[in-house]
Amino acid sequence: MRSKLILFLVLAIAPVALKAQEAIKLVNYNVLHGFDNDSTLENRFIQWAKKQNADVFTFQELNGFTQDRLEELAEKYGHPYAILNTGVTHPIGITSRYPIVMVQQVTTNMWHSYLYGNINGVHFFVTHLSPFEVKKRRADIDRILAHIRLLPPNEKVLVTGDFNSVAAVDSSHYGEKLAAAMRKSEGRLEPKSGLPIVRGKTIYRNNMDNGNIDYTVTNKMLAAGFYDSFYLRNKTFKPSAPTEAHRGKDAILRRIDYIWVNGPLSKRVTAADVIHDAETKQLSDHYPVTITFQLK
Repeated sequence: MRSKLILFLVLAIAPVALKAQEAIKLVNYNVLHGFDNDSTLENRFIQWAKKQNADVFTFQELNGFTQDRLEELAEKYGHPYAILNTGVTHPIGITSRYPIVMVQQVTTNMWHSYLYGNINGVHFFVTHLSPFEVKKRRADIDRILAHIRLLPPNEKVLVTGDFNSVAAVDSSHYGEKLAAAMRKSEGRLEPKSGLPIVRGKTIYRNNMDNGNIDYTVTNKMLAAGFYDSFYLRNKTFKPSAPTEAHRGKDAILRRIDYIWVNGPLSKRVTAADVIHDAETKQLSDHYPVTITFQLK
């Protein structure tokens, strides 16, 4: 009788476990210099992350984190797998409920870097593009797309991160106001010391396309056959930066954080959003972006 009961429980639980693996929820989050090294903010994030119940988190700006520290953070919201890239001032990370395999960390000839890993048969590319130079953003996204072209056809692929780039589909929300604001800082010499991101570098801010708002980076994703997942499930503009706690009175709201999906994956997206809630208004200067997609 006991053995029959155990068999019944196994059979009853198995379909539930299988069903849980048929869909993946991803949250991408730029966490502002590693939660500004503030343990209170980090603990608030952990509690928020538990409620999200995401299968995968991808991060930008894990400043101050080590591999061990990211693993410890991930464990607190139920992720046994974590990968942190190293050797850069603003590390990128992935944590997951499922194993992350075939990992590659690419930093050479990149502004920050990108991380690649495969999770449940889906190819994940995570990046953080330059906030200062459009030519660097173009070069970085070209390199990521060159990697993607090496993958077998009909694979499920996504590219996510802080692109520091706006999209033409949102142009009506920017207009001349954004262009005028950008022209004020165009050509400005960024400090050679201070923030780690510019330490030891000579950088002039060049974010525009001949004096106009640049859409070439996001257009490259579209030309490569990728879909902006937010607009697969939404029709109304929703900004990803800056958040309420990090904006001045004249701030221009922008959508610069994306989850791009290729054709085979685009048909499987069931939900997508920029998460605006009481916590995300405060935790970082970026709102997180999320999608849910079916594996089969």
